[in-house]
Amino acid sequence: MSVDGTDIALQEHFGSAYTMADYTSNVHSVYFNASFMPTDKLSLNGSVLFNQSKGSLKAVNFPDVREMLGEEHLPNQDFDFSDMPDYSDLDYTMIQFGLGAQFRATPVITLTGNIDYADMEDNQGYIYGVESGSYLLLRAGLKYDF
Repeated sequence: MSVDGTDIALQEHFGSAYTMADYTSNVHSVYFNASFMPTDKLSLNGSVLFNQSKGSLKAVNFPDVREMLGEEHLPNQDFDFSDMPDYSDLDYTMIQFGLGAQFRATPVITLTGNIDYADMEDNQGYIYGVESGSYLLLRAGLKYDF
């Protein structure tokens, strides 16, 4: 191995000892969608989405490899993962509502409009920070069939 032109010989290398950690994830989703065509030219649709997600990591305990390899090989192994489960939790709820309409003005031109509203509540902001919030999205379009 070379660093800045200086050769370094590695006599021994010990990889990390590993452990298995249990992660539990529970997700509940419900989705409803309905469409209605009151006339040949007009179609309406609506949807509701509910999602609740929770996830958590159980305690992580790495074995102490100093006992296996001797203190002289790894004198600074002082890993502490005791707080890791506290900062790995996911717990959020999202609900989304949507309404849409399409109006066929001519055989080749259709006008469209949609409105979507979503609200998300993050109860554990450990991973990406608190992401709670909502949005309202309005869309209008013109479709031309050829």
